[in-house]
Amino acid sequence: MPLAPVDDRGTQLYYEDSGEMSGSYTTVVIVHGTAFHGAIFRRMFQHAAAHKLRLVTINRREYPGSTPLSDDDLRAVAVADVATGREIFRRQSIEIARFLAWFLETESIPPAHDKSGGGETGGIILLGWSSGWAYIAPLLGDADTVPADLVQALSPYFRGLCALDVPRLLLGLPLFEGANLYHPVYDDALTFEEYSTYFQIWVSSYYLHADVFAWRAEGLTEEILDSPPEGKRATTEEMTTEEKMSLVSVSAVERFERPLLRVPASNDIFLDTTHKIFGKNESPVWPKCKIYMMWCEHSVWETVMGAWHIQDLYKARKEKGEAGRELVTMFMPECNHFVSLDHVA
Repeated sequence: MPLAPVDDRGTQLYYEDSGEMSGSYTTVVIVHGTAFHGAIFRRMFQHAAAHKLRLVTINRREYPGSTPLSDDDLRAVAVADVATGREIFRRQSIEIARFLAWFLETESIPPAHDKSGGGETGGIILLGWSSGWAYIAPLLGDADTVPADLVQALSPYFRGLCALDVPRLLLGLPLFEGANLYHPVYDDALTFEEYSTYFQIWVSSYYLHADVFAWRAEGLTEEILDSPPEGKRATTEEMTTEEKMSLVSVSAVERFERPLLRVPASNDIFLDTTHKIFGKNESPVWPKCKIYMMWCEHSVWETVMGAWHIQDLYKARKEKGEAGRELVTMFMPECNHFVSLDHVA
């Protein structure tokens, strides 16, 4: 079992690696979202080399193979105020940075450099899928607090962060005006077992939104179709029980994820980092790192709204001359939240 040490107290993170290759390539380190761990990306490994990519997935704390959170951490999560919540995510982002430093020391990967025809290659892009974004965003949002040894180790390699289909909730940003859309996280009528089952369908369905470019709540739908078109059935409904068991950690949701998202201060926990990461970058730490964002046409309304917010925030800052890091966006038509499964052969 591949494990990486991330502190001097025995904390380890489980990871999987598509493998080294010759020549120059970019390493993409992927941090998973809620319930579904790093195995969700295994299908992409076989295609990585053809695209000059090395893919590395990390299982966060509480997920298979990695060191669980302490009882003290879990108690703090259940009653987290803003300061405690921010510290939880900042600390885990530092553990991920420690993983990167360890991986760079252990493996041989090309540093970031410009290509002769333009653009960049080599180095590392750190990608957060869904709620995984909240565990990597503090590295740039609070870059000045990253230990100096990590800054030095990562600087020749670190090209930026990528937000893959990030929910609005994990950005700390408000609902668009008029939005009255269902979210199972806040449904007190659901038992945990009901929530766990329904969440998997809710997050993996294909939503036929009226207009994902409307930038209005009226353009979105919460409807899960009883008889979806061919190829548009919820991803988890196409899985066998064994497949789900190999991809999902219910205990992580029960012990950590759901309690944290339900605390009253949850929005404020994330909002500060969001504003910092897209604000004027006066930090001397990783000043050239970019923010990449990918969003999906048929994903759950939360992530479409999140993509709208990110683009609005960046545009407003840029118009005022207050934008910091460059934002690079990519829209993925016909895709749902599980693009790494449904659109990979």
